[in-house]
Amino acid sequence: MRTYSPVALPALAFLLLGWVWAFSSPVGAAADEGFHLTSIWCAWGDSDSCTISDIPGVVEVPDRVANASCMAQLGNENASCVYALTEDMVQTNEVNRGEIKYPPVYYATMRAFVGPDISKSVLIMRGFNVAIAAALMALLLAVARPVARRAWALAWMACLVPTGIFFIASVNPSAWAITGGAMFWAFLYTGLTQASYRSRRALVAFSGAGVCAAIALSARGDSAIVLAASTAAAVLLAWPHLRGRVRLLWLAVLAIPLVAIAAAFNVGRYASLDLVFPPGNPEMDQPNAVLRMLVELPTFLSGIVGGQVSYWAQRTSSNDSQIPGFSWSGYSYGVGSLDVQNPELSSLLVLACVAGVIFLGLRSHSSRKLTALALLFGTLVAQLLVMRGLVAFQPIQSLQPRYFLALVVVAVGVAAMAFPRRLGPVNRGQAALLVALLAVADIAALMATVTRYIYGQTHSWTGIADPPMWWWSWGPSPTVTMAIGAVVTVAWLLAMARVVLDTRLTTVSGSALQGSPRQPLQPAPPVGG
Repeated sequence: MRTYSPVALPALAFLLLGWVWAFSSPVGAAADEGFHLTSIWCAWGDSDSCTISDIPGVVEVPDRVANASCMAQLGNENASCVYALTEDMVQTNEVNRGEIKYPPVYYATMRAFVGPDISKSVLIMRGFNVAIAAALMALLLAVARPVARRAWALAWMACLVPTGIFFIASVNPSAWAITGGAMFWAFLYTGLTQASYRSRRALVAFSGAGVCAAIALSARGDSAIVLAASTAAAVLLAWPHLRGRVRLLWLAVLAIPLVAIAAAFNVGRYASLDLVFPPGNPEMDQPNAVLRMLVELPTFLSGIVGGQVSYWAQRTSSNDSQIPGFSWSGYSYGVGSLDVQNPELSSLLVLACVAGVIFLGLRSHSSRKLTALALLFGTLVAQLLVMRGLVAFQPIQSLQPRYFLALVVVAVGVAAMAFPRRLGPVNRGQAALLVALLAVADIAALMATVTRYIYGQTHSWTGIADPPMWWWSWGPSPTVTMAIGAVVTVAWLLAMARVVLDTRLTTVSGSALQGSPRQPLQPAPPVGG
């Protein structure tokens, strides 16, 4: 047990944490959940719970499925509207049919969990998505290079709550996109740094990378952008191991079908590059569209890890949309249907911890590491500009944190990479401080999420004694759920901190993957060269 506890404990704690978050919000809480639920219910065609209409793109599903997101964008109201929904069949065109919007694999997989009880079906789907992430986490902790394992663990514990854990524990396809996109790089780096690509450890690492890529692309086509940038970063970091290995170029061939699949879905819209960048209007105090977007970028980065609406532009009046030269940056904030206001206590502590991880990690740096970080950040900015340029910076498309969280987690992980001969990017005191701050932030975020749905946000997130206006018909009460979540949050952070402080140069379960306990792995060359 001592050998495997660094693998089992974080994964088990994460599994429990994810299940608590899955229970913390009603059916319909995640962004566009009505669309995604309808797409799941109709993924296998006609059935007792889905009728495909003769009208293209129109289906009939239960009212509780089609209109599940009745509380969306109504943050000041509780989720009691779900009680008014029925099992009657209603028509909707909010479905992934006709014009392809998302890859069908995710919906077809989730369809296997559809049963007569809609609420229980959704909770099972959420639990399944959490279980996938926990299983991949266990595999990664078992196989990853120590330098990558510690860096990934730091990034994951600092960045995951609230945005990441909320969507992983949801039925939104972003669950798979975040899980696969945020873990892919560590698997790939581990595989590329092996002395032999036929070793058990290399095969397991490449298999893990393949699974991450598959689930990410099966959920969102634009995951190809994260995977491509992550691949380039991993190659840069592992370059000392790759020199002279020209015969391994066949690995690049594996990317061809993945790119083709991605191009068939969301990424295809980038191909036209019919971009429009509106000029500003100096006389009306309106900056150039690109300038405004870049000036407000820091607040969006904070929003990705739980921050709330904040603006850096000179003018943010509600009347600005009527001013010549006005352009909307397109940034949105919050989890759920973008209407959960995370307490500033939580968001500022998380942002401080993320910044601390980055700065501590940058004590160990090299030209390759800095180039990898520049590439990841440049990819993020380029994607933002292209997505806004395609709609001429008009308010018809929202840049939501869930789209970019995986790329941010990868960047934080790469920044946290330290020399193998170091004890790690953080010491015991720093790890303890991170655990303490993140525990407060993560528990506050969970409480705010629960209270948003049981009371509405006109009610304080600390006032949990009043009877809830919405809750599940079975299971623990909201107060008990939050208490369980607090305990599990602390347990998970402590387990992850143990991984971060692990100084062994072999894998956590070294002998199991190497085949012999007497042949420890040789440490990788320093990240810095």
